[in-house]
Amino acid sequence: MRKKEMTELNANRMFNLSGIIPKQPEFVLSTSKYTKKLCMQYGISHFYQFTSEATKMGVIPDACIDILFCKKDGRLEARIAGSRLSKGEVDNDLNCEYFGIRFMPGINPAKETVALHEIVNSEMNFEDLIPSCNEKSLLLEQLYLADTFEERIRSFMNYYLQHYNDPLEDTHSLKYFVQTEIIKANGDMKISELSTLSGYSERYLNKKIHEDFGLNPNHLIRFIRFQKAVGNLTSTLDHLSGVDTALESGYYDQSHFIKDFRKFSGETPMRYIHNLQCHSYDKKLYIID
Repeated sequence: MRKKEMTELNANRMFNLSGIIPKQPEFVLSTSKYTKKLCMQYGISHFYQFTSEATKMGVIPDACIDILFCKKDGRLEARIAGSRLSKGEVDNDLNCEYFGIRFMPGINPAKETVALHEIVNSEMNFEDLIPSCNEKSLLLEQLYLADTFEERIRSFMNYYLQHYNDPLEDTHSLKYFVQTEIIKANGDMKISELSTLSGYSERYLNKKIHEDFGLNPNHLIRFIRFQKAVGNLTSTLDHLSGVDTALESGYYDQSHFIKDFRKFSGETPMRYIHNLQCHSYDKKLYIID
C-alpha cells in the first residue's frame, strides 16, 4: 500500500475491528427470544436467530450486509440485504424461524455475482447469487436439517469459508486502514483527514471507499459513528446519559447527536431507548459464547 508508510502506521496502531459490533435493536423486539453469537473474524460480526412474532421489523443504517434464512412451509428461503441509508422496515413472516449472519462493513459474501453498492438499500434473493447449483442445494439442505443454532453456524461456515478471501483483514490494505481509522475516531473524521493520514487524494479515496464498502465516505463515516452511539445506548439502558453517549460516539455536541440519531433511527435517543426499555429489549436478547 504505501504513501506515508502505512505499513508502519498499521504496525504501530494495530486495532481490533471489534471496536464496532453492528446492531439492529428492533430485530430483537420482533421476537420473544433473540439469540446472538459473536464471531468477529472472517469478516463476520455475528450470527443470530429468532422466531418472528411480528410482521414487520425496523431497520437502521449499519453499513453492513445481512443474509437471512427463513424456514417456512417445508422449505428454506434466503435473502441478502444491504445497509439502509435511513430508517426503514422489512417484512417478516409470522412464526417463521430465522437464522441470520451479519457481516462487517466492507464484506460482500456474494462478491462473485454482485457488487456491494448494488446491495445497499435493497434486498435480493440470496439463492440466485450462488453460482454453483450443487453448493446452493447442499447449503440449503444442511441449514434446513440443522436442529440447533450451532449446527446452522457450522453449516453456513462450511460453505462460506470455501469462498472467503476478503482483503479487509490484510492489515496493509487501504481498505483495512480506512475502516480502522474511522472506528478509532468513533466516526469523528472527515474525508480530508483520511486523505492526510493516508497520503491519497480525496478523489481517489472517494472512489476506493465506494468500491470497497458500497457507500460514499460520508455515509460510511456517519453510519459507523451512529452505530457506535447505538452500541453505547443499548449497553447503558439503566443509567443513560445522553451527553456522555454523544461525546463518546464522536459527536461534537448533544444537538448534533440528536439530529443525526433522529435521521437514522426515526426517533430521539431518549425515545428510542424508552421504546427498547418498554419492550424488554434486555430480557429478549440472549448472547451465547
